[in-house]
Amino acid sequence: MNKGLRNELFTLCGIGAVGALLLGRPRAAAGFGLTAASVALLAQRERISFRHESVVITGGSRGLGLALAKELVRQDASVTLLARDFPELERAREILLADTPGARVQILPCDVTQEHELTQALDEALALWGSVDMLINNAGAIVVAPFDTLKREDFEAQLELHFYAVLKAVQWMLPHFRRRRKGRIVNICSLGGKVAVPHMLPYDTSKFALAGFSQGLAAELEKDGIPVTTIYPTLMNTGSPIQAVFKGDHEKEYAWFAAGDNLPGLSLSADVAARKILQAVRDGKKEYLLTPASHMRVGLATMFPEVMAWSMAFMNRRLPSGRNMTYKTGAESSSYFDHKTWSYFLRKRAHRAEQSLNQVPKSDAKFNMGLLH
Repeated sequence: MNKGLRNELFTLCGIGAVGALLLGRPRAAAGFGLTAASVALLAQRERISFRHESVVITGGSRGLGLALAKELVRQDASVTLLARDFPELERAREILLADTPGARVQILPCDVTQEHELTQALDEALALWGSVDMLINNAGAIVVAPFDTLKREDFEAQLELHFYAVLKAVQWMLPHFRRRRKGRIVNICSLGGKVAVPHMLPYDTSKFALAGFSQGLAAELEKDGIPVTTIYPTLMNTGSPIQAVFKGDHEKEYAWFAAGDNLPGLSLSADVAARKILQAVRDGKKEYLLTPASHMRVGLATMFPEVMAWSMAFMNRRLPSGRNMTYKTGAESSSYFDHKTWSYFLRKRAHRAEQSLNQVPKSDAKFNMGLLH
């Protein structure tokens, strides 16, 4: 029994006991107490360690993927980073070796949306280390744009990256995990896969698909002893806005997106997020939301769907309304944000994240989106 399940059962037993006492049913309350004690005895005792484990991280050359790699090598894991940009991968390896001298790091250039490249890279990772203990499906991209500026190919590109690439990686890795009766899968989803955000429809759509797949996969692989953890991050300070793709009123779309990504108190730092994610994996959690605000947002959406729909519509009315269908990266769309007095401290926080997490400005928006195939 994993820690997350144990905690939820404790909560249910506590609610049941209180309810029984309020209804004048002391025996029922005692029964709930005995159940809670049984849960405590059955709780998982094993301490999961990443020491000497081999971990493959897709999209590992920058952002959250690189933050996860930093934390894993500090815990003496061996990591293999997959990404499309080889110079970016080389810089990531240098960052990891500078941060943790002697770290065991391999880099493999790979476009995860191309099945032959993905399977070849996973095969090489297996050959390099002799085994793979954990697969972290992290590769991602974001398009921020009003619906009227979007094309079918924008949705297809996001689905290829966030859903089909994960599906293919899992299908390739499962036989290896089953042969060893050991292995873990971590899928980096998004809070956008639980509550949709306007002007991010392709991203939301693909993350909803990933969430459904990941939840069902966790249930099916339970019998094989292969845990699946789905992570639902919200705002994170990873330096990624300059890599996102924008349409419509590019400058103002970038401004609201970058502001949220760097807002202290709401935006979680990448290193804290990485530690929280790996702790959730250790605890064997099936799903994990990183912040109390995330739990509140999902809870509100579940209990008060009309209120959440109204608030998202209210937000949408205040978002930019441009209709330009040209693709631009965040780095190409930052002038408005960069020249506003109110964004000074947000920019400083963004630049620190960009430097520490290998976020180098790019100007090929279609490459970032995966639209060049």
